[in-house]
Amino acid sequence: MSKMTLKLPKLAVSMQSGTLVEWLVASEDTVSVGQPIYAVETEKTSTEVASPFAGRIVTIGQIGENYPVGTPIAEIHT
Repeated sequence: MSKMTLKLPKLAVSMQSGTLVEWLVASEDTVSVGQPIYAVETEKTSTEVASPFAGRIVTIGQIGENYPVGTPIAEIHT
């Protein structure tokens, strides 16, 4: 079993940080590739982000918190 770290992605050229507004799955859920797993809000928009991996997700980031781009917010155990 391996662990893949999910980091807050840079969704726009000028994006420096984003606010985690919603987890669309619960920690310990099994997720599939392409499944929306969380929503992040930037200065201009709110976007759902899909899972790049399949496996069991462990959430790290907290709803309502603002994180710099590249901050680990979850892990997927494959």
